[in-house]
Amino acid sequence: MLACFCISFTGTGIAYAAAVKSPHTAPLVAAPADYSNIAVSQVTGYVNIREQATTNSKIVGKIYNNCAATILETVEGENGRWYRIQSGTVNGYIKAQYFITGDAAEALAQSVGREFATVNADNLRLRETPNLESRTLTLLSRGARYVVQGKEGEFFKVEVDADLTGYVAQSYCETAVEFDQAVSLEEERAKLEEEAKRKREAQTAIAALEQIKRVEANYAAATDTKEIIIAANPEKSDNSQNVSAPAAAVNASVIGPNSSTEVVSATRTAIVAYAKQFLGNPYVYGGTSLTSGTDCSGFTQSVYAHFGIATGRSSRDQVSQGREITVADVQPGDLLFYASGDYINHVAIYIGGGQVIHASNPITGITISPHNYRTPCKAVTFLD
Repeated sequence: MLACFCISFTGTGIAYAAAVKSPHTAPLVAAPADYSNIAVSQVTGYVNIREQATTNSKIVGKIYNNCAATILETVEGENGRWYRIQSGTVNGYIKAQYFITGDAAEALAQSVGREFATVNADNLRLRETPNLESRTLTLLSRGARYVVQGKEGEFFKVEVDADLTGYVAQSYCETAVEFDQAVSLEEERAKLEEEAKRKREAQTAIAALEQIKRVEANYAAATDTKEIIIAANPEKSDNSQNVSAPAAAVNASVIGPNSSTEVVSATRTAIVAYAKQFLGNPYVYGGTSLTSGTDCSGFTQSVYAHFGIATGRSSRDQVSQGREITVADVQPGDLLFYASGDYINHVAIYIGGGQVIHASNPITGITISPHNYRTPCKAVTFLD
């Protein structure tokens, strides 16, 4: 995932602000609504950003297609014109041929920028139509952010997720437009390290779960063997010498009667860790692939299937096949459901700390959100 910057809209002006996704991204310096120094990259794959205006100088970062940058100066470098740019945390040189500028950049920026609205009120009503008398579809939580699809009067039309769109009063939101930016070599390494860390955490959690299952199986086998011997020799039930080798091998490390509780707890941890591996992967309507694209119920179905748990395909299948619990009692690994009216149309995995992971929409993909980014209507568990 690339670093990005925001253009924050306040009132009628535009102020360029630091990145949301990268806390170290430097602000873009530009006059409001002035694109004369803003460039948008047009490349295949990526192009290296150099310390100097030569192709043999040190690489300081990479820029991918449709990323935005501020042109700090234009220089004559190796084989022609180069720009010194600021894009994210990266300051360096790149051939001018890889950018479009001016009116063309402004037009392209309008199509590749992604506008978000962040709610700054508690329990903001999402309306069915852009007026205060309209039906309330759900309540939105303070601090959650949503994709802006347009503006109508004093309202933003927002996509809460792929399954719910409605209107919110502009006065209760702050908006920002985000573009992709260049990524430094250090940021790219950090991204890869974070991905590797999530994968290791998933592997560790799954290995711990498998170990607990093996211990439980050994205990069950040992208990069964002992019960058979006692049934055949009731007068010797107190004689430990009659216990077969498998039973005798079970020691204090065996979980015993509490093993099912331990398995459930380990399964919850493993489900959450496994699901987090796929953060940032794409949303695809009707999809079930955790890597190349999935929708909300395809995501939950595929995550659970990895642990041998059948949930059904749609969110309505899943809410009916799990055991219903109260939303207040939801635990990591349980499913939370969201509805429009009485119609359930979205599902997410609760991961603890008041958060869910879900396949949200084509812009955000698989992401983590507050569990009440829209009001949850039901919760179910498949884990006890």
